[in-house]
Amino acid sequence: MIIDDYDAAVALTEKLQETLPIKARAGKEFLKTLKERGEVANPNKEFVIENVKYSGDMGGIMCVLASNPEEEERYVVSITHLNIDSSHPLATEVQKYQRQRTRKLMLEHQGGFSAELLAQASAKKRKRSSGFGK
Repeated sequence: MIIDDYDAAVALTEKLQETLPIKARAGKEFLKTLKERGEVANPNKEFVIENVKYSGDMGGIMCVLASNPEEEERYVVSITHLNIDSSHPLATEVQKYQRQRTRKLMLEHQGGFSAELLAQASAKKRKRSSGFGK
């Protein structure tokens, strides 16, 4: 199953690259990873996205983060595990990408023929009818 629309993901990556640096906060999965590493997992801590690259369907849009620009330690995290600053001009576009990617990943993990059918059915636009039974 194809997770990302390649052209749309690359275009979003290029737009994000032009607007760097970007402020972001850790999402649930990234907070879990920080806790597992024994680091402080503060959901209000701001990170700075310094670089953005598209890594294909396996990783999606990957972000290089720093909690403090002067620190040497960096994190590389999928954009789906981040909460982008809502005042950023691309915030709604990023949220749309995150929703689509997360949904398709969930379908893929369910596996089977039904997951494929659901993915195809949701990709098609449905014509709205004007009434019951029409």
